[in-house]
Amino acid sequence: VIHMPDQVSRLLVRGAQYDEAEVDPRPYLGNAPPPPVQEDPPPFEHLNGLLLNLKHVLATTLKSPEQIDVTARIGAIAQTVQNICHKSIDSALAAPSVDTHSPYIVVHQMMGAVLAELMGQGKGLEPAERRLLICAALTRDLGQIASQSELDKHAGPLPGDVHAQMRQHPEHSAQLLQHAGVTDPLWLGAVRGHHEHLDGSGYPAQLKGDAVSLGARILGVADRYSAMIKMRPYRAQAHFPQNALKEIYLKKDTEIDEEIARILISKVGLLSPGTVVKLKSGEIAVVKSPTVKSDAAIVYSVYGKTGMILSPPAQRDTSQPGCEIVGLVPFAHCQTAGASIRQVWA
Repeated sequence: VIHMPDQVSRLLVRGAQYDEAEVDPRPYLGNAPPPPVQEDPPPFEHLNGLLLNLKHVLATTLKSPEQIDVTARIGAIAQTVQNICHKSIDSALAAPSVDTHSPYIVVHQMMGAVLAELMGQGKGLEPAERRLLICAALTRDLGQIASQSELDKHAGPLPGDVHAQMRQHPEHSAQLLQHAGVTDPLWLGAVRGHHEHLDGSGYPAQLKGDAVSLGARILGVADRYSAMIKMRPYRAQAHFPQNALKEIYLKKDTEIDEEIARILISKVGLLSPGTVVKLKSGEIAVVKSPTVKSDAAIVYSVYGKTGMILSPPAQRDTSQPGCEIVGLVPFAHCQTAGASIRQVWA
């Protein structure tokens, strides 16, 4: 029997479900005093729990949407994402960046949700508007989940039928959301338009210029960045964040809103949380906080000079001799130090 509302919330974060009709409204009357309410878990760990919850909600939405209130469940996740971003931008950006256990498409949408919140802040949007954009980011690829395993088989150009199906996933996602009871036009519009380009070269409707909504522009940039920095089954190595930002910025005059691209760069930094770097001393370190200047980065070494994993990781001052950043290291090369890397935020 669960008496404390906080315990219910913790179980829901971990993907549990319950029937509200079964909740006993009577107060806790045991002889012993109720246990003290524990504080929320650290933001990094909390976001990892949200990934499990999101995975469950998306699966249920596809299979049995009548079993849950999709609008409320996704809205609750979106609210928590906002809270985590407010408490720790470092953790919000790092958790999906260094996650190697959750399915790609779930992590991809969570990263997009975090970026949507940060870029929405940069555009001066109200919290309620940003929350709807987070909802859209969390569900924008709902129509692609069923075919994701097929898409991941192709390292090169997609076969014609698969390509055609992929180009329809924004519309398919919106239709699935409507079937599940989502009615908000901002949410649905952002989902439908997140692959449209300002020059009309996007899909599925080839919208152009002002016809591409602000929400769709924000989600589109978030989608590109997240897709480039995450490893894929057919891609052994992801883009380094600064290279992904460069590619996005080069599209500012044709496909992407320049202001939104600038906001993205200002929020995540050229060295974003989770970026792995090599120090002059030979140590391998991970960047903790967004930064533009390499000699001002907050980094923690996770591999020592001899290649041994450091646990706990050791903070280094990149402005000091021997600790200068001299290169970037693919995250895929450092997965043996995954537990140590997560300690930086957890």
